[in-house]
Amino acid sequence: MSKLIFKKETHQYFLEDKELISVSRIIDNYLGFGYSHISAEVLKNASVRGKWVHKLNELYLQNINQENIINNLLKKLKPVTNNINYSYCKKSLIFLKEKFKDKNNYEFIIEKPITDTLVAGTPDLVYLDKKENKYYLVDYKTYACIDEDKFKRIKLQLTAYYCMLLANGISPCNKTYVYLTNKNSQEEIEIEITNELLIEWFNAKTKYFKGENKNENRTN
Repeated sequence: MSKLIFKKETHQYFLEDKELISVSRIIDNYLGFGYSHISAEVLKNASVRGKWVHKLNELYLQNINQENIINNLLKKLKPVTNNINYSYCKKSLIFLKEKFKDKNNYEFIIEKPITDTLVAGTPDLVYLDKKENKYYLVDYKTYACIDEDKFKRIKLQLTAYYCMLLANGISPCNKTYVYLTNKNSQEEIEIEITNELLIEWFNAKTKYFKGENKNENRTN
């Protein structure tokens, strides 16, 4: 079986030396989503904050049965980041502890890159609830707020991951979740994967690859 390689520093995916297209690139192309109106400093701070939350969440879930794991993680985090990032991570970790209180009832697939051979992406978390025998798909966000444009993007992102999980033999529940951590709150937002969203994701992929073909024809 061919191995999917994800180069985190450049956000590139490769399968047998062929570069695949990321979910983010397709969605941003489809929605015309961009960050040019946001200052570089704000973007950098948001990116650092998101990376810390993702990393601490990942380490917690990998070591969920270790005694005092949250305290140990936060103790190591404190000297290497600022108070805002620290508070975001603490809030997110406490939420995860409560969410997955019955630790032995869950299995976690954490930040594992997946592909449908054309498109690739990395869901933040997929977990199996053993009691329900259902997989659930989760994305972490650290937005100050989720406006309409961001919400459209999030819904398509989760739909893309949902479809790719199906292509990889995992049938997730059509109820997916965003764990939103910000300065004021910690929320769990439910997003249902509907037929309309599945069609929209198909249209987004079609638009992208048709555009790629046109560009290739112009250069030949």
